[in-house]
Amino acid sequence: MAPEPPGPRVFSRAIRSTPLPSPFRPPTSIAKYNGETKLELWLADFRRACQLGGARGDDRAIIRQLPLFLSDTVRRWLEELPADQIHDWVDLVRVFEGNFKGTYIWPGNSWDLSKCKQKSGETLREYARCFSKQRTELPHIPDHDVILAFVSGTTSRDMVWELGRNRPQTVDELMDVVANYAAGEEAVGAFFSCEGRKGKPSADDDEGPSRGPKKNKKKKKARPFQREDLDDDLVAAMERKRPRGPPEAGIFDKMLEEQCPYHKGGANHKLKDCRMLKKHFDGLGYKKDALDDPKKEKGGDKEDNKDNDGFPTVHDSYMIYGGPST
Repeated sequence: MAPEPPGPRVFSRAIRSTPLPSPFRPPTSIAKYNGETKLELWLADFRRACQLGGARGDDRAIIRQLPLFLSDTVRRWLEELPADQIHDWVDLVRVFEGNFKGTYIWPGNSWDLSKCKQKSGETLREYARCFSKQRTELPHIPDHDVILAFVSGTTSRDMVWELGRNRPQTVDELMDVVANYAAGEEAVGAFFSCEGRKGKPSADDDEGPSRGPKKNKKKKKARPFQREDLDDDLVAAMERKRPRGPPEAGIFDKMLEEQCPYHKGGANHKLKDCRMLKKHFDGLGYKKDALDDPKKEKGGDKEDNKDNDGFPTVHDSYMIYGGPST
């Protein structure tokens, strides 16, 4: 009796005895099947890759290579199946679909896509990238549901306004509008952030060019709280809020007794004896009196001039508050 050919006993003896074609190159880009991907797509890719590697026209050689492309869990399941259950490709698909139909991760629906929300601090481009990635996993959702999910998930009011103005009808049009708006938003942010930094050198630049190793500046230790400091601060605050009053008494008499500031040359007289200043004020007083009494313009009252001390009668008074420092 001939020895039992190698391979899972669920395969028929003919499959396990089929020689591999020469030359044959096993697939290198096919991931091992773990039961979570769609079985029909994975089997179709595996079959096509084996045919490109040299196994053309004979599915038994392809089925014989299958155990090498299964995960440990799926391989263990295959080894425990009853013998002689798989004789061709149709039997293989039937047996695998019957077991892995429940383990396949089915794609979600539009409700799953609407859960994609723009997070706080997330840029529009980052949100669009995350949304597009999740939308790729849900290809069967209609375009209008995709657009509605994107609008309901974004936090950008300007983006919603832009979509309301352009009204995209397909997902491609939606992504074009989003990409253009995100590019403009990034350009504005980059321009104004650079413009805001113009003329504002950093703290390191204010120190000028370094002429030696930088010294570590020690921070001053804060003094413990003292009652005297609080009293000084209160007094200073009250002084700032105190309104300015009239000047000190006798300040104008003192100014009149000082040297005349208008004749700093060879003249040596006080401000009250300055003839130029008296003449100036006499002219002002004469004009004021002339307006009050036209008769004084011709002759005037000589008795008033007898008691004149050099300064005219005061008709208007202007007060300067704040002292001489104002």
